[in-house]
Amino acid sequence: MLALVLLATACGMLPPEPHTTQAKEVFWLYIVVLAMGAIVFVGVEGFIVYSVIRYRRRDDRLPTQVHGNNLVEMVWTAIPTVIVLILFVLSTLTLNSISQASTHPGVTIEVEGRQWSWVFHYLDKDGDPSNDAIVEGTGANGLVMALPVGEPVKLILISNDVIHSFFVPAFLVKRDVVPLPEGKAPNELEFTVSEEGTYRGQCAEFCGLLHADMTFSVQAMSRPDFDAWIAAIRSGETPAPSVPAGGAVLKVSAKDITFDTKELEVAAGQPFKIEFTNNDALDHNVGIWKGTEELFRGEVFSGPGTRTYVVDGLAAGEYTFICDIHPLPAMTGTLTVK
Repeated sequence: MLALVLLATACGMLPPEPHTTQAKEVFWLYIVVLAMGAIVFVGVEGFIVYSVIRYRRRDDRLPTQVHGNNLVEMVWTAIPTVIVLILFVLSTLTLNSISQASTHPGVTIEVEGRQWSWVFHYLDKDGDPSNDAIVEGTGANGLVMALPVGEPVKLILISNDVIHSFFVPAFLVKRDVVPLPEGKAPNELEFTVSEEGTYRGQCAEFCGLLHADMTFSVQAMSRPDFDAWIAAIRSGETPAPSVPAGGAVLKVSAKDITFDTKELEVAAGQPFKIEFTNNDALDHNVGIWKGTEELFRGEVFSGPGTRTYVVDGLAAGEYTFICDIHPLPAMTGTLTVK
């Protein structure tokens, strides 16, 4: 099993590391399915290779014809039947477990998907909506969903236009946000975040022209920090993006369409900040790329001014940071993660 996990990790076949109690159950089920699939693959391919070698054509004589073998037919019927039954039972148990709703969730949030933004409405159950904490926007303006660690979180998912989908890869769950006729109950999602950190979120259902703007970040924090965050929202403040204590803060500035640095370095697996100062009266940003895939896209803005980006932890390796608006050598550098 360990060898299989290591091989799958090397080949990029594993989902992101789970960061909720429910996600850990899903991850375990995935490993079981992967292991069974690997066993079937190796067995089938092994028999094919054996048959090709053992029964390859040697002359023009017709080989012995076999018209049936009851034992073999019983075996190849029984094995897939047992595999399907095992997967059915395990999947049902896992689904029932992760779908259990707590009677008193620590936080209840009404999540509204719009074309093309999100609204996170924190319900405090005091009957007075005027003092509720509400945040809205997109990833471009630093939209954050703050959550306490170690407490059940309940999301009520609503839409009044088209189908959206709430997806946080590190939570290993995706739930559709569906417009429904009046009187129909919306989809709900419940989970418990197990570790403090910053996690990327997005709409995972193509919902129109600006679908790509529907990104956000989830900041999981201790209950005291969460209460302070909610108090700041209620007072009209905009809490600054945060990373766990000790998280790196990288500084990058742009002037005359040139970055002031070409080399950055951070620790692997740890969220970090990029404080980007734009000294040009032009649109700039900082994006992080791995090959041809953009892993992070910072807000684009004109200077003079500064924006703080929060980036999820990255795996060890070398990445490229670049201005997506002016992808020139002068606005390109190397981000080393180790």
